Amino acid sequence: MCGEPMYLKIIKGALTVLALSLSGAAVALTSDSEKPIQIEADSMAIDEGKGVSIYQGRVSYVQGTVKMTADKVTIYSIDGEFYRFEAEGKRATYRQLLDDNKGELQAKAQLIDYHAQQGHILLQGNAHVTRGEDEFSGSHIEYDANADVVNARKAANGGERVQVVIQPREKKEKNESQDSTGGQ
Repeated sequence: MCGEPMYLKIIKGALTVLALSLSGAAVALTSDSEKPIQIEADSMAIDEGKGVSIYQGRVSYVQGTVKMTADKVTIYSIDGEFYRFEAEGKRATYRQLLDDNKGELQAKAQLIDYHAQQGHILLQGNAHVTRGEDEFSGSHIEYDANADVVNARKAANGGERVQVVIQPREKKEKNESQDSTGGQ
């Protein structure tokens, strides 16, 4: 077998797309996609015919600054092209540094479900996303990367309301422009 195994192509594509999509306006560290992938799990099952790869048991994925953990990770593909990624468990986590010193992207939920073609990410169950200094949480968070639209809602049982923390931008931008113009 020559070249890179199909499952590595699927995984690499899946997580690169996830990283770029989750980051929205702040771009994920572009050099990460050029780094080697390291995966650890208690078990692995790859069915190239069905286009499904399943990793279970304390799954750990590292590629450059990308770090992901979950109890179970399932990657779906058609003809070797990734189209869906699912990470689940008590607390699936995803972290990556952002370009231009914009901090770090962090996402946590019981389920992280990403559909590549639609650019749609669903975080369910105690979901929390931090992008730089801003953060939002709720039972259910949906992110449309193509439109850069975020929707969040409380749990169906009425608990865990949506919470958002957005740091002031205008003050930071004003101070930076005064510093570069000598205070004028």
